[in-house]
Amino acid sequence: MTRVFITGLLLCACLMLTGCASTVGMSEGFDKSVNAYNRMLRWRELERAGMTYVAAEQQEPYLIQADVLRKRGLTITDFRLLSSRCLPETGSGEAVAEFDYYILPSNRIKTISYRQEWLYLEESRGWKLKSGLPLFE
Repeated sequence: MTRVFITGLLLCACLMLTGCASTVGMSEGFDKSVNAYNRMLRWRELERAGMTYVAAEQQEPYLIQADVLRKRGLTITDFRLLSSRCLPETGSGEAVAEFDYYILPSNRIKTISYRQEWLYLEESRGWKLKSGLPLFE
């Protein structure tokens, strides 16, 4: 009887640890995706960022907007992640980044906040962006 109880207890402990490990993995994946996406924007890789991190249903409008910004001469000079929050239980996340940028022919640096909504997709085991690019003016 005690042997069955101990075995059951060990099984429950293993299941709990496995659940925590997947949550930690999701959180780490979220942080990596948010950082990589924003770094791509910083280095003028808007199209690549869209193809890699934007959800399939938002890719076409995103890529159109990215092309318009490239043609306008958008240059992002720096970014800062102000906050990020991963919600593994709902498979979603939010991040707020701040970008310093200019658009030629102006050389005046402007700053914009960019709220990003992320979604975890089980089939690809990865994070995808649901929100589009901000309005760089």
